[in-house]
Amino acid sequence: MAKGFSGKQRFCVCLLCLGTSSVAVQLVMIREVMSSFSGNELVIGLVLGAWLLFTGLGSALGVPLARRQRPERTLFIGHMLIAIMPFLQIAAIRGLPLLWVRGEMPGLTSAIVSSTAILIPYCLVGGAMLPVAGALLEGKDTTSKVYIVDNMGDIAGGLLFSLLFVYALSHWDSLVALGLLNLFAAAVMTSRALLPVLVIMGLGMLVARPLDLHTLSWRFPGQNLILHKNTPFAQLTISKTGQQLNVLQDAIPLFSTGDLDMEAVAHLPLCQAGQGANVLLIGGGIFGTIEEIAKHKPRRIDYVELDPAILDLDRLVDRSLSHAFVRVHVGDGRLFMKKTAAKYDAVIVDLPDPENTQLNRFYTQEFFDEAKSILAPEGVLSFSLVGAENYLEEKGLDLNRCVYAAAKKAFKYVLVFPGITHYYLCSNAPLTSKIAGILAERKVATTRLVDYDLSSMADPFRMDLLKRLLTKEDVPPNQDLSPHAFGYLLDLWLKKSGSPRTLLYVMFVLVLVFAVMACRKDPLRFTILTSGYAGMAFELSLLLLFQVIYGYIYLRMCGLITLYMIGSALGAVASGKLKKTASWQVLACDAGLIMLSALACVGALAGIRIKSDIWLFSVQYVVIPSLIFLVALAAGCQFSAVSRVARGTGAEITGRLYLADLAGAACGTILTGLLFLPKIGIVGVLISVFVLKALSLGLNIVYRNTVE
Repeated sequence: MAKGFSGKQRFCVCLLCLGTSSVAVQLVMIREVMSSFSGNELVIGLVLGAWLLFTGLGSALGVPLARRQRPERTLFIGHMLIAIMPFLQIAAIRGLPLLWVRGEMPGLTSAIVSSTAILIPYCLVGGAMLPVAGALLEGKDTTSKVYIVDNMGDIAGGLLFSLLFVYALSHWDSLVALGLLNLFAAAVMTSRALLPVLVIMGLGMLVARPLDLHTLSWRFPGQNLILHKNTPFAQLTISKTGQQLNVLQDAIPLFSTGDLDMEAVAHLPLCQAGQGANVLLIGGGIFGTIEEIAKHKPRRIDYVELDPAILDLDRLVDRSLSHAFVRVHVGDGRLFMKKTAAKYDAVIVDLPDPENTQLNRFYTQEFFDEAKSILAPEGVLSFSLVGAENYLEEKGLDLNRCVYAAAKKAFKYVLVFPGITHYYLCSNAPLTSKIAGILAERKVATTRLVDYDLSSMADPFRMDLLKRLLTKEDVPPNQDLSPHAFGYLLDLWLKKSGSPRTLLYVMFVLVLVFAVMACRKDPLRFTILTSGYAGMAFELSLLLLFQVIYGYIYLRMCGLITLYMIGSALGAVASGKLKKTASWQVLACDAGLIMLSALACVGALAGIRIKSDIWLFSVQYVVIPSLIFLVALAAGCQFSAVSRVARGTGAEITGRLYLADLAGAACGTILTGLLFLPKIGIVGVLISVFVLKALSLGLNIVYRNTVE
């Protein structure tokens, strides 16, 4: 069959199928690893970083393979491996909980070792196929063509997963579709004699579909799966243990029958407000919180829930949404607050701790200011944070301190009820801790709160002691652009799981060493490496900025990342058509990235405070997309310009430049996502881009003769 296709046609089929499957498989693996590690956002940086590092290494290892005759044979084997390996990966990821002690909190070491070991084979094969595919072409601009067609495949993969697979298919079925696509590519690379082998492999993928639910059960040992559903936001699971019903999102427990935490969530703030109150509830409503609020006879409850799939669970729990005073709003709670004209007597945030940057934005100084603006003069805001019954260790204390400091910037009174969970009340009117008396006066019955919890939660000595601890040391307030709470919670997770903080710094050093090896003694490869770092750092920073302003980024992430890929491809195309030397293009792109990093800093500082509809629209549809597109355009143009003047064969140039580019992107992912954003914030990351590209520009000016 291969004889019916030209080398150029096989080149296009190979890279389009490879790019499509690589991006889609990457997204599947990120979601699967997050579920195995209880939704910890840290694993996104780990997966992306490992993926980029080993794909870059694979591209370097593929150079010797590209020198062999008949590269079609190598690509035939590569596509078969790319088709099969994701099924083994997803089974291995789901089976990780079977290796841990029941109830054990897996640490950073487990996450790094297990996820990296599982991803390495796919990344090495996919990376090695890039220079081998380039060997199908002839000419000096081979690397530029590989870059362009690979980006086109990446675009297709991102769109296919985020617009179709995530809505219509399970992760396993998505891998079946991608596997069949790669078997088609393998068929293009071989003769008719081997087609029966590919047909048998395809039938095997279809027959093995029942393994999906079987491998899923490994993630929840001891539980019976009732429902598992992929949503655009997470993986939603309902399981049963004995007579107990459990609802989990990315394996994080949201609710279990018999859970009574919602009593404190609802009654502590509503005892500060009169009956007939207007209440804004962000998250958690269908799991009992609305039923507890209803005991105070509210006039109206505006309930905001991000994932509509959670609302569908209401019929399985309390049917809370049937109350006439409940108005449901699907969307982001913070964006709802920006746009509403209503005033509330109570705003209740019923969300998990700031375990990631998405959740962190509900515990910042800017959020508290926005909440204050929609509260009545004596209105109250409530939320909760991780605590401890008697001893709050240092990292948990730092977490509470930075959020407390942020709340005090916005509100005159902040009252904290201590316990395993700390419950915060914030208001500009005096607050009371005499909850039991108010509940008795209103004839509100509770199962656990009054008889068991309040005696310790509302103890004046314990409350005063916690207040002294929270105000004993000055800490920077948690902010949108400086997510200190997320950083402290990350430290707390590392400590609880027994993972040394030094492991992150070891990773930091190893990534830097890898980056240095990728660009040693070559200013051109250093330029590509810093542009790879800049591209990923820009993407993460601007995606986080978008998330801070508009809410959960997942649905828009595909569009913005696809826009970056389009910009990269167009930049590479434009580089070949510009009537400017490669030297001029390299210098101009460095200067452009420096200027864009400065503009992004200004945009970040101004964007978090915007509220008017015109500015919200402009930043969402013009400012952030334009910055992402222009950064990608500059990076793609520079990659193409360098590829035309680099020394070596087409395969050698492709392998080396991809290694440098992906090493830089891995640095941008691991260093930015795991270290820089939690510690120095968005502006600090953008300043690091400014500094690195200024260094690159200086080196290119000094050694400009190397790109003449």
